[in-house]
Amino acid sequence: MKKILLSFIIVCVVSCASDDGNEIVIDEPALEDLRAESIEMLAGTDGRVWQIIQASLQNQQNNIDISSNFNVVDDEFIFTDASIEWRQAHAIKYIAANADEAKQDYYVAPENYSYSFEPESATRFSSNAAMQYEIIHNDSISANFDVSNGVELQLLLVPKTVQDYASVENTALQFTQAFTVNTILNRIGKTGMESAQSQNSIYIVTQEDLLLQKLIQVNMTTMAQNEVTFLEDRFADKRIHIVGNRLSIASALTVDDYSVNGLQYLGNGVENTLLEGWENFGSATQGDDIYIVGGRLHGDRSLIYRYNLQTQTYSEFANLPEDRFGADAVVVGDNLYVFGGKTIIPYFTAPEQTTIYIVPLSNPSAVQTLQMTQSAAITYVRAYQNLIYIASVAETSTGLRNTISVFNTLDNTYQDLSHDLDTTNPQNAIQGMCLLGNKIYVLYGENAFPSQDWKVYEATLD
Repeated sequence: MKKILLSFIIVCVVSCASDDGNEIVIDEPALEDLRAESIEMLAGTDGRVWQIIQASLQNQQNNIDISSNFNVVDDEFIFTDASIEWRQAHAIKYIAANADEAKQDYYVAPENYSYSFEPESATRFSSNAAMQYEIIHNDSISANFDVSNGVELQLLLVPKTVQDYASVENTALQFTQAFTVNTILNRIGKTGMESAQSQNSIYIVTQEDLLLQKLIQVNMTTMAQNEVTFLEDRFADKRIHIVGNRLSIASALTVDDYSVNGLQYLGNGVENTLLEGWENFGSATQGDDIYIVGGRLHGDRSLIYRYNLQTQTYSEFANLPEDRFGADAVVVGDNLYVFGGKTIIPYFTAPEQTTIYIVPLSNPSAVQTLQMTQSAAITYVRAYQNLIYIASVAETSTGLRNTISVFNTLDNTYQDLSHDLDTTNPQNAIQGMCLLGNKIYVLYGENAFPSQDWKVYEATLD
């Protein structure tokens, strides 16, 4: 950038023309050359990734430093010679009085903008009237976004290097007991488990009997547990998703909504009329959409359905190359990743799968197929930035095999991690998994229908 600025000064001095000694006119070809240098610095030869190192949220009452928020650290800006892609990942909550209130678990789709330079400038540019940028030196960009109603987001961007991406630091997971929950666990893969970074909490949902759904929140700061029950037949299969202030439970018949803090029941969506429930389905979210993967008891079992939380409608989204049961999924960027599973309902003799399906959400027919290192009947899948962690259960002749693996979306590499979960009982199984902070949590034990205390174990990832 120093080169750009120095060149700009020299060009101004050399190419000025003035009738009265005061008027300065910039030579247009020279300005275009300077802009070309700026674009090369912004985009490189094939697009360049930038990250946020400073972030300030300004509203009418506050100037809030949100630089260390998880939903700021996970942002990326990709510059090309003509466009900017803003990969927000978890969106920032703009109406906030402090940094904690600006946090939310709300994974959104990337946004794309064109950009243009300001008149007679090679360093200032905008992607629309509300998004202004300025190159301040070779390795930093300031950005000012006018969000709405006097709310501004001010950012400082620097290039993102290979060392800045999440990497696998711990390949030997050592688990210790974190807490217990009292409930009934049905068959493997039925229980829902999820975390909320914004609440520093873990949630577990089960169907205790035909007419009793139990939802438990464990606050990992205080270790206090909050439990609510709901008297309604929802069947055993459940998946939890955190969407902003809403906790949504996708079940075999409908989607139940609760407040993420306090677990107030907010109602449920319309019952799906597509089939008589799902069995061992996987699911993932982006924005207000829940993608429900396979698991149809009748009809096309390779289908992925999309359920919109706002309109409460189901629609067919895409087909996988094969039928799937027990295959969980997650969205990273604008891709849906689906791991393992079976072509028929687990617990019946059938080959377990090693496939990884990558479904572009913008072009869902272009499915890419990769391979896991081991087969899996049931998978639990969660993402941390560019890494996807997979906990899986496979059926063997001597019992169950529990595997924890990690997939790097940057280079599509897959590796298994060693762990010390107790395998004395060959029927012990991972019943749920989530990530919170720098730890992985698993609900682990043998299925048993009487209500009892179930153990959740934790291991550090870095």
